[in-house]
Amino acid sequence: MKYLQLFRHFRPISLLLFCALLIFTRTIDAYGQHTIDIQESNGVKIVKLKSGLNDVASIPVSFPDFLNSGNSDPLESSDGILPNPDWTLKFTAAGKVFKDISFVDGQIGYIVTELGSVYKSTNGGDNWSSVLNLGFPYYWYGVDALSADTVVISGFNNQAAITNGVVKWTFDGGTTWSPDINLIIPVTAVGWLDRIHFFNADTGIVINSFSGGCWYTNNGGKDVASWSYVPVNPDMAWFAGNIDAQPSGRVFATGVHLGFSADFGSSWVSGPCADVVFDGGIDFLDLNNNLGWTGGGQISSPVAGWICRTTDGGLSWSPRLNTFPYPIRALHFLDETKGWAVGGNLYEEAGGIYSTSDGGLTWTQEISTTAEMFSIECKTATGDSTDFWCVGSTGGGAGYTGKLFTARIGETSTGLHHNTFVGNSGITLLQNYPNPFSQTTTIAFTIPYSGKTTLKVFDIYGKEVAIMLDGIESQGSQTIQYDRGSLPNGIYYYQLNSGNCIRTKKMIVSKQPAE
Repeated sequence: MKYLQLFRHFRPISLLLFCALLIFTRTIDAYGQHTIDIQESNGVKIVKLKSGLNDVASIPVSFPDFLNSGNSDPLESSDGILPNPDWTLKFTAAGKVFKDISFVDGQIGYIVTELGSVYKSTNGGDNWSSVLNLGFPYYWYGVDALSADTVVISGFNNQAAITNGVVKWTFDGGTTWSPDINLIIPVTAVGWLDRIHFFNADTGIVINSFSGGCWYTNNGGKDVASWSYVPVNPDMAWFAGNIDAQPSGRVFATGVHLGFSADFGSSWVSGPCADVVFDGGIDFLDLNNNLGWTGGGQISSPVAGWICRTTDGGLSWSPRLNTFPYPIRALHFLDETKGWAVGGNLYEEAGGIYSTSDGGLTWTQEISTTAEMFSIECKTATGDSTDFWCVGSTGGGAGYTGKLFTARIGETSTGLHHNTFVGNSGITLLQNYPNPFSQTTTIAFTIPYSGKTTLKVFDIYGKEVAIMLDGIESQGSQTIQYDRGSLPNGIYYYQLNSGNCIRTKKMIVSKQPAE
């Protein structure tokens, strides 16, 4: 066991005193070569995830310093430009481990941390304020912003029973928070909660990564009675990394197994993982669920990370396409070619953000973060550009520091593609598929409210060349087949306008129609 890595915050106490204080209980549940090791020291519970003799995660990774209350919440901000001009270190918080991030639109977002904090930004991540600071023993691992004011977070209370997980809500942008909603796993296992996602106001899931399960709700999730538990993996093997939850209700989760749900998390099928060690982080294209990627890695020697790719919906996976110097924790792909992967090794103060332009076959490091990155979020910005936010933490000898990196990637030159954000827009426009296309392509979108809606196509000069929709549309998701007709080859933009909110994406016509 790497106690010196696990208990960095105990360094004010001599090693002999620490050893005298160390009293732990140990429970090991074997899932083949994969194990969960539960330990306890002075009331602080630690869960270690292992693959054979290799450590792949240590959870939680931060602990209260015995010399203070653990409730301090210092804010520190940095706007310096990093070596890669696309990425900027926008925000840091000493003593915190940033675990997840969620933006409502391009302006309003939330970060959750270990040791009980939630931060909020109202200007795209440039500035942040603390809206919740419970300190130890709370650990927040998931956040989903349903609107500017309605936000749900998930995690656990480290001094409660090991079977307990916690969900909390705010309905006023973080000014006040609901009492703890304690979800108790119905078996003797680790009930701590990880990532949380709501598909709409009523339907949501929260993942029990540590015991391979999922809580789901179809009536709001505002109290214990509204949540139901379902095991994803029959052997209760754990998950790791981000999940992929799609508007259609499809959900993918990875770890010891690949878990898949087609009905908003209420039932699951589970199969083998892509890599023999384990998988961490997953992303499938919303309009082509045959194409997906997963990461993975380990923190024991030899420390390494990797990415695998599937073209048949996860029935088979490629070998490790790329080997990284540390585990990959999260991935996000914009289309069949462009994607980003993040990860690191918290204890070694190492990490990075990587990109690919060939569907994951090769990867380029965009920036060294000197921190393990856990979560990546993005929103369409203006025209052909996308705003990215990525959170993680250091954890070496200098102590724990949460870090947020931001970037705007891609720009448009037409002058007509602008997004406006009004409150909680909830509007979603997905990338067309296939793209490029020769004759027809599929376009999917979601609007939160019924009303006047247009979906139009423009050329690179901003001239309107086609109208797919122009009228009153009902709220919800729609899929449209677009036929290019006699449209010449080239680059075009399709633009959705509904409820004073605009979304725009690029598409490519690559061949002439058949004669």
